[in-house]
Amino acid sequence: MSFKTEEQRQSVRFGRQFMVTDHEDEGFQEPFVGFDVNLTGLSFWVDNADWFLPGQLLSLRVKNLDNEEEYCLDGVELIHIQTHDQKILCGCHITQVTSSQLLAHHRMVVTDERSAQQMNGTTELGDFDFDEEGAPSSENLSDFQELVMASLLQYEQLKKDSIACKRRVSELQTFVASYGENELKPEALLNELNKMDLEQDKVFRQHLAWSLFAKLLAFTPSDKADRQNWQTMISDFEALYLTDQQQVAFDFIHQGISARKSLAMARDYVLAQESPQLELDELSESS
Repeated sequence: MSFKTEEQRQSVRFGRQFMVTDHEDEGFQEPFVGFDVNLTGLSFWVDNADWFLPGQLLSLRVKNLDNEEEYCLDGVELIHIQTHDQKILCGCHITQVTSSQLLAHHRMVVTDERSAQQMNGTTELGDFDFDEEGAPSSENLSDFQELVMASLLQYEQLKKDSIACKRRVSELQTFVASYGENELKPEALLNELNKMDLEQDKVFRQHLAWSLFAKLLAFTPSDKADRQNWQTMISDFEALYLTDQQQVAFDFIHQGISARKSLAMARDYVLAQESPQLELDELSESS
């Protein structure tokens, strides 16, 4: 059971066996019982909330009781405090996480394919900030080959989106200029601005996804066990944050196709998947 509020980030949360304590309590002498987690948050029970306030930033130490793994979370914001049956639930959002912390937390949250799938479509890209400071860059050449391909795709998409943005601004200017000074209704202009804002937000999220994806590739750990877990996490990141078109384009560029052509082919492929009849019509026309 998960208690949800408007302030809580993400709707999908998982019950896990874990303990939480103050960053200084290395031996978990006075731990709190964990309640649930997701990729960017956790909650725990306390008997007395006198020391906690909404908006407070915490440094926590977490122990995964399934495998006894311990890790620290340095940037945790207390979002809400709720009372349930004389117990107090503290819900927290992880505002910043280093590579080692991210990997440990991911191991606790995503334990199987089902939990990974449940995360899909419920996480917001800007909900956490992966902090690469102190994380060694990858020493594996294949990681940098992947990084180059992702960067090439982002560059081509950025050029395309830049042209589209300039065209949209020009259309808005024409829209405004087509009315006399006293004829343009505020509602009409606001509607156009809202549409433009939605379009730009979509573009921004796609480029932010490419950038975070590149950071994960560049800072892949060298240790064999950690590397395998990190690759699993990158696969989860692709499914969670990259659009279908981005994922397909990444597959195409791995086949030796140029970044520009990969994006175009990915767009056509996704459109065909969404509109099978369109594909059949195109085949009929070509025959």
